[in-house]
Amino acid sequence: MNYAEFLRVRNCLRIFAIVLAGLIALAAIVRISVANQLNDGAFIINRVSNEPGTKIAHSVVDGHQRTTITNEREKTTIVIDDYGYGRRQIRIVEPLTGNGVTGHQRVGSMHFEESSSGGMNTIFIRTDEAVNFVIFLAISGVAMMIIATILGAPFANENKDHLEIALLKPVTRTRYALGVIGVDVAGILVAGMMALVAAIVSQAMFELPEFDFSFVDASTVALAVVLPLAWYAFLNASTASLKRGSGAVVGFSWPAGFALAGLAELPLQGTPVGNVFHAIFWSVSRVIPLSYSELNVEHGSVSGYPIPTRVEILCVLMLIYGALAVMQWRRVEAS
Repeated sequence: MNYAEFLRVRNCLRIFAIVLAGLIALAAIVRISVANQLNDGAFIINRVSNEPGTKIAHSVVDGHQRTTITNEREKTTIVIDDYGYGRRQIRIVEPLTGNGVTGHQRVGSMHFEESSSGGMNTIFIRTDEAVNFVIFLAISGVAMMIIATILGAPFANENKDHLEIALLKPVTRTRYALGVIGVDVAGILVAGMMALVAAIVSQAMFELPEFDFSFVDASTVALAVVLPLAWYAFLNASTASLKRGSGAVVGFSWPAGFALAGLAELPLQGTPVGNVFHAIFWSVSRVIPLSYSELNVEHGSVSGYPIPTRVEILCVLMLIYGALAVMQWRRVEAS
């Protein structure tokens, strides 16, 4: 193991842990500041309590608190069932305004249902729905992408200022390179786990975490892990021979990568020039890992390919870029 790279990764994770701790502390502050609204539905009660003719009644039904808000003049009834720890069911019945709407929508742990009948509109809100675990995988994946970017130029860092010392180590260059890569990969994976735990802890401050694994399978998890590793290998291969300027390459990698991926999706076909530009952008984007970062869990696809195919492509790119980085390190010479 390369001890210098270990120290670099350790320091990076230490700063990342501080950032996560700050975000958790921020979530705690928000939780405390809105405690009343979360506990008894005060955010709804406050909205209608000042209306003339509003009556508010509290009762206990089947062991849980129920708040009933009625306004006969407005023909509005709101029933809030509070099951504790952020779990509530809210039913709002009010006169229909405009065209009737029927449908449902989920936002995180919030489930909204709306229907219309007999001139009345009914809105049913549940705050205890299970959260799709893909959201937490995405958070973990983004965290790993950030750390992969920070650690993405290890050979360029060795090449800058102290290459002579690095080449004096009593190991082959290939073994040295693989040790550096191994330490960085471990750091990226640890960062992903840290972000996952921090996200779950933050949610637990507001409600008991419940997860929906209906869209999670081995290929989805593999995509969240392989994408950051392929991105790390891509950055490493792009900077392994540089003595200076690696910071600019890494810094502009995200906007450049997303720009090329976006240009590849533009409908430029239709004219000879458009066809040429589309072919160029599409071909270039295929070798950039960021092109495979878009995730549509409902259709099980990313950027037009099935998720297992993305994983296979990213694995191939990761191996190719990793090999290119090691080959460049083997050829670099001290000056």
